[in-house]
Formats: sequence, structure tokens, C-alpha cells
Amino acid sequence: MNLPQRIVLVIYCLLLVYCCLWIPFHVQTYRQGVGSTGYYRMGYAWLWIGPDRYATPDGPLILLRLVAATALSSAAFLLAGIGKKTAVTRRQDVTRTKVLS
Repeated sequence: MNLPQRIVLVIYCLLLVYCCLWIPFHVQTYRQGVGSTGYYRMGYAWLWIGPDRYATPDGPLILLRLVAATALSSAAFLLAGIGKKTAVTRRQDVTRTKVLS
């Protein structure tokens, strides 16, 4: 793994943390006699705060954000590996002294 790939990997990890902490919320809507009629989005907020006490995290939108972040980072990781090929170098073997027995 070369340096650009490591940078992409670190950015991807930070992006995952961001996607899991700054999340979208929604509120279920109900109508008398009909029950649940859908939901409307409340917006984004920190996971531990939430915009409203009736709001719940929007699971499908969170999953979509995680899939998009993974796809984008995977493409960047592969593109970072296409760059200049470096020669493979071997580490010099350490000479060990023989112990007389």
C-alpha cells in the first residue's frame, strides 16, 4: 500500500465516523383512522442530540450515505494505486553470529 492509498484510507475512516455521528432524522406522520401515512425529514443533527424528541434516525438515508462514501472511497483507493509503480526492494539480511556449542 503506497502513501496516497493510506491517505485515502484515513479519509475514508474519518468519513465513516462523520456519517455515523451527523445523521438525518425524520418524523412519522399519522392521520386519524388511517394510521401511518409516511414521514417527513427533520434535517441533520448530531446523534446524541437529535432535532426533536419525536424524531428518529432515518435508516435508509444513513445506509445510502454509507454506501456512497464506500463507493467513492473505493474508487479513489483504486485510482491512487494506479500511479507510478515503485521497484520492490528487499531488506538486507542481518548476519548473525554463530554460537559455538
